[in-house]
This record gives sequence, structure tokens and C-alpha cells, in this order.
Amino acid sequence: MNFKQTVKLSHFEGALFALMVASTESFLNYYAVKQNISSFQLAILSTIPLLCGAIAQITIPKFIPDKNLASSIVWTMFIQVVGVVGILYSVYHQFSYLHLLFFACVYFIGGQSSTPLWIDWASKIIPRRHFRKYMANRSEFTWYLILFFYVILALLGQYTSWFKIIAVFIIGALARIFSCIVQYLIIRKPFAERPIKHQQLEARIVIEDKPKKLIYVFIYLTAFFRMSVMMSGPFFFPYMLNDLKLSMTSFVILTSMPFLGRALSFSRWGKAGTHYSAFLGVISTVFYISIIPIIWTLTKNYYSLLGFEIISGMAWGGFELNQVLMIQNFVHQKSRVYLGGHMALSNLLSVIGAVIGSYLMDKNYSFFTIFQVSAFFRFLVAVCLILAAKNISPFEFSYLAFKNYFKSVFSCH
Repeated sequence: MNFKQTVKLSHFEGALFALMVASTESFLNYYAVKQNISSFQLAILSTIPLLCGAIAQITIPKFIPDKNLASSIVWTMFIQVVGVVGILYSVYHQFSYLHLLFFACVYFIGGQSSTPLWIDWASKIIPRRHFRKYMANRSEFTWYLILFFYVILALLGQYTSWFKIIAVFIIGALARIFSCIVQYLIIRKPFAERPIKHQQLEARIVIEDKPKKLIYVFIYLTAFFRMSVMMSGPFFFPYMLNDLKLSMTSFVILTSMPFLGRALSFSRWGKAGTHYSAFLGVISTVFYISIIPIIWTLTKNYYSLLGFEIISGMAWGGFELNQVLMIQNFVHQKSRVYLGGHMALSNLLSVIGAVIGSYLMDKNYSFFTIFQVSAFFRFLVAVCLILAAKNISPFEFSYLAFKNYFKSVFSCH
């Protein structure tokens, strides 16, 4: 199988993954909120599955030898299949919070442990000079499909009598089953098992020269940034559904706007994210992400929020992609340990952030107060990130550097 065939099959698997995310993952919290769960239960559902996934991320990739890398992706995807089928079972039968929580944990254990494995596997079959473009294009394609599927499912649920919530979770289960089969077919091809020699040499040189201190500062501080985000993150859902009283369609359209923002910007972030530029991308986006909660306290106008959420999606897309590129640019091969550790620490601290937010909710603080507290800590970590980087990195973090970076982002074709 040649390079183009591998990419085409990979994109098809990405389309099935997008359908699963748009159904099972995107509607999980919506379904739970509609069952009138408490704020603490919502915080737990939003974080404990991620915590379980984090533990899997930090342990599983570390012990996977290169020869078993491809098959391990399929096995971890199969674990996620068990989770998504279990969630479907929980929704089909009478609602049980504990059952839903358990299968959500299984779902994220499989999904999150497969992510660093998949990225490391992709780095072996995609030449390093094409890796950023490949990641950006595949991600852009995936986000467009998530947006499309998400909105279509919501419209069907809102305006038809025959399309029930159970159908959403059936679709998600089938999508993940078929994506697992497609990934199995991909790894059976000989091309997928044959590393590129000049790419391995490139990787050895980069690993020897990687700025370890900068990587560690990046990992720790962006993980704390995730904690500050999760202080308010889970509570936007009940705020939209209970305070703003949005219908299913209005809710889905609003929450789908970040998908559109990601899709519109992913290729630009990817093309600009070389070496230290990826770190510039992270620093730039965290400052906008820090003001998102403040924006939600300033307006309740639905159409204004739609526009802000598109920009938010662009910022989150840049943040998420540049996190991966930051590590991949310096540790192209065997990066799964760094990626797994980074994702794991981020999710571990996310649990703490969500619990803090739920504690404030239980103390009868308003949504706006929680949003403001989250914004304060987001800004604090963002400032620490740039100050720490200036003391470590040989790259100049100046106005001119950021200007040139954004010029490269918005001039990409």
C-alpha cells in the first residue's frame, strides 16, 4: 500500500471517528444534564472518565514496544468500543448514573490511551517534512465532519418524532466499531509497518538537541491551565440549558460553533507550527481562551455568543494542535511517552479543577462568579507560562516574533 492509499484510509477512519464524537461523546453530558443530575455528579462525569483515561495514557504507551505499536492502537480502540456500547446499554435501559459513569470511564480509557499511540504510529509512516500538514489536514477534515454530524443529529432529534436520543448512541457505537475495523485493515498493510530510514535519522538528531527544560515547563504549565479551564468548563452546559433555556437545536448550534472554528483554522495553525513557532501558538491562544468566561458574563445575546464561540474554537484548535506539534517538533519518534504524560497530567489536574468548580456551585455561587474565578486562574497560568519560557528558551518572545508568527498563520494558503 502506498503513501496516498494509507492517507485515504486514515481519513476514512477519521470520518467514522468524527461520527462517534458527534454522537456519543458530544451528547453524553447533554443526556446526563437532562436526567437532572447534581452539579457534583456533572463534575465527576466530566472528569473522572478523563482521569481514568489519564492513568491509561501515562502507563500503557510507556510499555508498548515499537513492534507492537500498530496492533496496540486497534486493541485500545476496541476497549473504547466496549465503552461506547456500554453507554448505549445504559441509555437504552432505565437511567443509572453509576452505569453511565462506569462505561464513560471505559470509553475514555480506550480513547485516550490510543491517542498518543496513534500519533507515534503516524509519525513512523508519515515523513517528518509532511507530518504537520498531514495532522492539520486530517484534523480540519475531522472537525468539519464533527460539526456536520452534530448539527444533523440535533435537527433530527428536534424536528422529527421518530429520531430518539437512543438513536444517537446507536450511531456512535456503530461508527466506532467500523472505525476500529478500518484501522485494523490499515495496519495489516506492509507500508504501515515500514519506518522511513531518513526519518529515523532526523528523529535521532532532534531528540539529542531537544530543549528538555522547555518541554517540561510546557507540560506542567499547560496542564495547570487545563485545571483552571475545568473550574468552569462542565458548567457551561447547565448554564445554557437551565439559565439561557436553549432548545436542543439552539444548544447544539451554539456548542457546534467551536467545531467550525477549529475546522476553519486547523490547517493554518499546522502550517505555521514549526519548532518554537508551536510554542508561540500555545502562548497566543491561552490568552484568548482566558477571556472566554468573561465574555459569557458580559452578554446573553445568542447571536453574539455564536460569533464568540467560532473564535473560541479557532483558539482551542490552535492550542490543541500546537500542544501536539510542540512535542512532535522536538521528539518526533517515541513521543508517545511525552504525549501520554502530558495528556495524563492535564486530565489529572482537570479533575481537581472540576471539583473546585462543583464545590463553588454547591456553595450557591452563581455561574458568573465561577466563570470569573476560572478566568482569573487562566490568566495567571498564561502569564506564568510566558515568563517561564522567556527564562529558558533561546527563542525571542517579542512583539515582532508574535507579529511574524500571526502573519505566517493568516498568510498560509
